[in-house]
Order: sequence, then structure tokens, then C-alpha cells
Amino acid sequence: MDKNKITAKIFFFPNNSLEEDMVVKGPANKNQQPDFGRYHHSTQRGSEKIREKIEVLFTEALDDLPFSRDDEPKILDIGCGLGFLSWICAKYYPNGMIRGIDTFQHTNLKNSSLAKAKKNMKILGFSEKIRFQKGDIFSSDYSKRKFDLFVSNLVFHNFGRKRFNAYERLAQWATPKSYIALGDLFFDYRKDSKLLTSLFGSVQVRPGSIIDRTYKILVLSEPKK
Repeated sequence: MDKNKITAKIFFFPNNSLEEDMVVKGPANKNQQPDFGRYHHSTQRGSEKIREKIEVLFTEALDDLPFSRDDEPKILDIGCGLGFLSWICAKYYPNGMIRGIDTFQHTNLKNSSLAKAKKNMKILGFSEKIRFQKGDIFSSDYSKRKFDLFVSNLVFHNFGRKRFNAYERLAQWATPKSYIALGDLFFDYRKDSKLLTSLFGSVQVRPGSIIDRTYKILVLSEPKK
């Protein structure tokens, strides 16, 4: 058996009940560059290097999902920040529709705001495909939505022990055909793995040591309901 593969899969799909719903419109602006912000305890350049590596890892994870690049998946980005992961998904699935939710208040990403996320997508020319909303995994309810894919990066570890409640919320939102791609720092992966394998029938582990020795991308599916 592959040591990096556990019998269980997981993907993220949040709902609505959001404070604000905005769609960024407008053509790509070639004279400006998007600003995806600076991670906590990192420099701007250091954050950019981390994102370069994250894009490689997530693109590889998307390659292994049972969706064609020509498909039209509905994707939920949990803790979208300034839209970096939403943008990766939009580039990978040009016919897809992405919804990103965030409180836009967490100190983990410096100077985050809904307006800045909107501006980034306008600059990149993806304002018609990506919708941002204020909300979070605890107060929002996506149990009645039909998302094909849930994605999130460097979000859940910020919840501390509440991340276990967040995993349970994800399992409630996921459908039998949904997938969850979760990239994060797992400081005590045994505890996370124990709960995740009880919630999902398939949990695939993709190491991400190029980011940090505790970083992994988990691909989850088959929620046990």
C-alpha cells in the first residue's frame, strides 16, 4: 500500500448566508499586477515564492481529479483571501465558475479585503468567472448547494482545535460526487487523519515539503453520511 494514500477522500464545498455578494467585472488591465498580499511572518517576496510553489502543487492535484479541463465545475474556495487559489482554479478550468468566501479580517494575510480581491480579478480578467462573498465555514451553510469541488489553502490550521468542527462542516456540504482539495500545515496530522478518515471514504495525501515539512494537500471525497 502507498504510505501516502489513506482510504478516504475529501473536498471543500461551502454554502451561502453571506454578508456580501460581489462579482468583479471589467477587462484585464495589462498595466497593473495583482497583489495577493503578504503571509504572516513572511516578506512580500517570500510570500510570492510560496505562492509559486503552491500553484505547482495544486495544479498537480487538479490534474489527478476526475474532471476534464473543458468541464464546467462549480468550485468553492474556502478562506479565499485575495483570490490566489480561486485564480489558479479559474485558469485550470476556463469554463468553471468559482465562488470564494472569506471574512477578509484574519491577520494571517496582511491587508486583506473584499475590494482588493475584486480588484485582483479585474486586473487578471476573471471577474465574470469568480464571485467573492463575505462569510466563513462556521456561519455559512452550503449543505444545499451542489459544488463539484471545494478548495482551500493555508486556512484551517488557523482555527486551532475548531478545525475539527470545520472538517465536519465540509463533510456535511460535500455530495457523493464532490471532491475537496485542502492544502495546509498539519502540525499534528495523526489527529487530523483520524477524524478525516471517519468523515470521508477516501483521503489521499500529497506531500508538499517544498513549502514546509508539515504542509500537505489532502484530496477528500466520498463523505460518510
